[in-house]
Amino acid sequence: MPDDRLPVMPNPTRQARGRANPAQSACRLPVWIVASILTLGSAFAQDEPSSGASQVSASQCRAPGSIPPRGETRRIGPLPMDIQARDMQAPAGAPMRFRDNVLLVYGDQRLRTDELIYDPETGRVELPGWLEYTDAVIRMRAESAAYNTETSEGRFDGVDYYIAGAEGAGHAGRVRMLGPEQARVETFDFTTCDIEDPDWQLKAGEVDLDFDRGIGTARNARLEFKGVPLLYSPWLSFPLDNRRKSGFLYPQLGFSSDNGVDLAVPWYWNIAPNMDATFTPRLIGDRGLSLGNEFRFLTRRQAGTVRLDYLPDDDEADRDRWLARLRYRTRLAEDWTTRVTLNRVSDEDYFFDLGNDLESSTIQYLRSDVTLLGQGRFWTMRTTFDTFQVLDRDVPDDREPFDRLPRIEFDGEWPLGDGFTMSLDSEAVYFDRSEGTTGARLDLLPELSWRLVRPGGFLEPAVGLRATAYSLEDAPADDSPARVQPIFSVDGGLVFERETPSGHLQTLEPRAFYLYVPGRSQNDFPVFDTRELTFGFGQLFQTNRYAGADRQTDANQLTLALTSRLLSRSDGRSLLDASIGQILFFDDPSVRLPGEPEDDRELSATVAEVNWRPTDRFLFNTGLQWDPDDNRIDVAAFGLRWKGSDARQIQLGYRFRRDRVDQFDIRWRYPLTAELNLISRVNYSLKDDEPLELLGGLEYESCCWAVRASIRRYVSDRQADQRTAFFLELHLKGLGSLGRRPYDLFTN
Repeated sequence: MPDDRLPVMPNPTRQARGRANPAQSACRLPVWIVASILTLGSAFAQDEPSSGASQVSASQCRAPGSIPPRGETRRIGPLPMDIQARDMQAPAGAPMRFRDNVLLVYGDQRLRTDELIYDPETGRVELPGWLEYTDAVIRMRAESAAYNTETSEGRFDGVDYYIAGAEGAGHAGRVRMLGPEQARVETFDFTTCDIEDPDWQLKAGEVDLDFDRGIGTARNARLEFKGVPLLYSPWLSFPLDNRRKSGFLYPQLGFSSDNGVDLAVPWYWNIAPNMDATFTPRLIGDRGLSLGNEFRFLTRRQAGTVRLDYLPDDDEADRDRWLARLRYRTRLAEDWTTRVTLNRVSDEDYFFDLGNDLESSTIQYLRSDVTLLGQGRFWTMRTTFDTFQVLDRDVPDDREPFDRLPRIEFDGEWPLGDGFTMSLDSEAVYFDRSEGTTGARLDLLPELSWRLVRPGGFLEPAVGLRATAYSLEDAPADDSPARVQPIFSVDGGLVFERETPSGHLQTLEPRAFYLYVPGRSQNDFPVFDTRELTFGFGQLFQTNRYAGADRQTDANQLTLALTSRLLSRSDGRSLLDASIGQILFFDDPSVRLPGEPEDDRELSATVAEVNWRPTDRFLFNTGLQWDPDDNRIDVAAFGLRWKGSDARQIQLGYRFRRDRVDQFDIRWRYPLTAELNLISRVNYSLKDDEPLELLGGLEYESCCWAVRASIRRYVSDRQADQRTAFFLELHLKGLGSLGRRPYDLFTN
């Protein structure tokens, strides 16, 4: 018998009262039901962590049956609705019946069943047998269903649901619709594993869903892994939509040799749509119980974060310990903003004792500041008040950083036409400290430049005038020194191109930079914030070898450099670039910092850099500084990163700076089996002949869960004291993680 078809109907809208079309009820109801079921699973879910320690995914778990891939959700606009069936009966005064291969299609939604009964008098829809629903996101099966379009009440029995791409699946014994905005789910479970034999499941005995308030309530909720309960709650509530909900977050667990067990259980408080707080009780076995609090708020013009960690009466240190941090930003006007940053700790050893990594334990200073920032089309202005808390006991009082109260910067760049540009760098600052010379400094650097760019090359001469003046207190000599120095430079380069036999584009780019700055005596100038810049390839083209305005180098020098690149014709990606350069000194520089040795060389160190990227999986870079006078290497560094098609990955690094640094860093991951990986890191100081950090661990990753166990031994302070820590993390894909990993071993 040919299919009987209902007429094509316009896009319906679900009605809380009144009579609905049978096609409307049969089509739209499963969407709401399945969304209700999946919401419970998503309530426990967290954002997937960055790939970090496990960047190669195991094969995806597949739920039984064919699951459609994610497609386009089409439910907006005047879409046609179509019902097909081999048999349709619509007797007068009796329910309408659709039998035998019933198919309802509406946009991307498809409902299949063997029989659909609709009573237009009562508004009751019955599906006495199986039904199957699919769309771009989910697929659902049920043993039977009934629904009343008048009262919005109904039930679905024996529900199995699957998320497209096998990202999640589960069961629900029965789903009851209690009204237009109320539902109850009985015997619910959720997993991202194979639904027939799941390694982990999230279960609940009963779940009440209130769509009007956007809140769900679960009873007897538990998380099971390999049949072992990990978490249990007799009652919990969770959000049904994007409205945030207060509640506990996943606990974090660790262990270290000097602190013992370290357990933190965060609790999240959703105060308002634009305001929240997280309270984190933290039990540190050998020290006591601390409480951390982070408060955040956001308005149309303001945003801020306040964090306070407090450990009363540390059992090891025998004193109260605390950390306070504030981040605040507000927009005062269209082009004006202000920022407040506060960082303070109770004592110098706070990060040594309570930090979790080498980086935090090597913090020398904590900076706090208040900044006002304004900007226009061609200018920016910044006013800053900043102060520092010194954490390094090896820094004497007369070497501590100066507070800047305030520092006012005004920078601008104005195009004049025909390639001419006028720029200004200016700064006014007052330096304050308990020891040594203090006072104010004014620094101005206007500059006029002209840039000529043509195919195959460029030329840019520039002339500037740097004027600096002081007003000092407790100065050993002149209390108002000043200087005025003209700065003249010419920068130019050429670009030659050719096509290689392999079809790539190769460039040859010679560049010359001439700098002339007449000498001025600066021996009576204080040193507030000036340091010599680290010499490198970029420094070959700077007009000052110092950072800060307390010293302006004199110069009569010429930089010669050469760069060559190998570019891919298809996408313009740089496969290989190499640069080399050197400075020729025509006069010996006379300006130097206190204690800086005289330099009468005619040539600077030769600087070379190479970056090689033959594939997306491989990167090699190296840098070298060669001293031609002493015939030795001053600085050397190289790095290598390779990632295999499976879990294999390695990063090598080496750094050398004469008389200061000589260390290498090796990180690797090696697959022992398809699911088990060995990870390790060795960071070793050749200069000190001791390891800075040793890490070893195992990662097991299946299609729906992963466990990572690692042990670290690392330097925890500047006295080279060692700390040993153990980390364990269980990651349930699509749900979240329990425990803690030390850090992401591999980064991009």
